[in-house]
Amino acid sequence: MHISRLFLKRDPSSLGKLSALLQGGLDAGRSHRLLWTLFRDGADASRPFLFRSGDGNQVDGDFMTISSVPPKDEADLWRIESKPFDPHIAKGQSLAFKLRLNPILESKGKRYDVVAKIKRELGPSGQRAFSNDEIWEMAAKRWLEPRAERLGVSFKALRADAYQLHRFDYEKNGVESKVSFASLDVSGLLKVEEPEALKAALLSGAGKARAWGCGLLLVKPA
Repeated sequence: MHISRLFLKRDPSSLGKLSALLQGGLDAGRSHRLLWTLFRDGADASRPFLFRSGDGNQVDGDFMTISSVPPKDEADLWRIESKPFDPHIAKGQSLAFKLRLNPILESKGKRYDVVAKIKRELGPSGQRAFSNDEIWEMAAKRWLEPRAERLGVSFKALRADAYQLHRFDYEKNGVESKVSFASLDVSGLLKVEEPEALKAALLSGAGKARAWGCGLLLVKPA
């Protein structure tokens, strides 16, 4: 695995190359397309990387990626800081974590946004008793708890913020479609229960909308 910090260059020549792509702003769809240019040497047709933008509320041209191959900037658009990533993870270890997740669960074959569902359950009067951060934390717990065993961890503390709805047009194979999804930033403390399961999750990600910058689980010693 490789972990990389990626920064779009701001010099005039680079901005000229990017002008067509950046017209209208760098949304999640344009970020996806732009980052793909760095990983064309992937071993197969599947996406060989996970990414997240540097800010929960705005895609600003700075990214973090974890990938199976190192990024290669053939167009000279990026400043790249990349290194091999093979973390030593031990059972029982405490780690700080960050995750931008897509807060979607499924019930009876139907998907739903956990934040929106909790607000409906609380009703208008119940919502007034809690701050947005508290409601987002409830949603994060409801989303994370069923996944803890699969990720090889137990969650000991968390906070949630930067809930956001994203909508944009995306073209693939000449067909344009409208994309919409929600993201929620979660951070906190976890305990390692199954090291190999966690290491696998660091590369494969967690949850949906991974193509749009969700699912990248970042950990470091607490």
